[in-house]
Amino acid sequence: MASGKNACGLHYIDNDQVCQDGDLVLIDTGSNYGNYNSDLTRTIPVSGRFTKRQRDVYDAVLRVMKASIAGAVVGKAPRDWHHEAQQMMNEELLSLGLITKEEVAEHTREKPACKKYFMHGLGHPMGLDVHDVAPVDATFAPGWVITVEPGIYIPDEGFAVRLENDILITEDGPVDLMTEIPVEADHIESIMNEASA
Repeated sequence: MASGKNACGLHYIDNDQVCQDGDLVLIDTGSNYGNYNSDLTRTIPVSGRFTKRQRDVYDAVLRVMKASIAGAVVGKAPRDWHHEAQQMMNEELLSLGLITKEEVAEHTREKPACKKYFMHGLGHPMGLDVHDVAPVDATFAPGWVITVEPGIYIPDEGFAVRLENDILITEDGPVDLMTEIPVEADHIESIMNEASA
């Protein structure tokens, strides 16, 4: 868990700072059952409400997560799935004014335009370990359980947003295993404001 600028580090572990009004809190957590693991990330506003800028970034990450869940289909190579997300993220970052059209035009797999703000992988296999193993050159197959976790990290603005759900890949398409856990910004604000009332 990290708030404010500390959330811009991928796995902040000191957990010794006070969460300030106006900050976002990034919570990366999980559980296990029968020795199988889960992994979940949510980003919530300390005050119970996102600022306009925070909400714009949050919604951008959510759009990439939803599209990436839909795109995790049998037969797709994880590297291609990740590259599709980078291309979506480029468009979101362009809309947010974080990168330029010229940077998007120069995008390659080796030098993605989004890397300054989305520097990690889109997801990982899960099973007996939170970060489980999979063949490097395999394609998605029925029965794979993976995370989908895009993020945007903006140290200059003092906040980050990452969202993460776990999915099961099936012949009939991906199944989001975390549909009952709130992720829509309006739902999160509603829950937080009901709790503080």
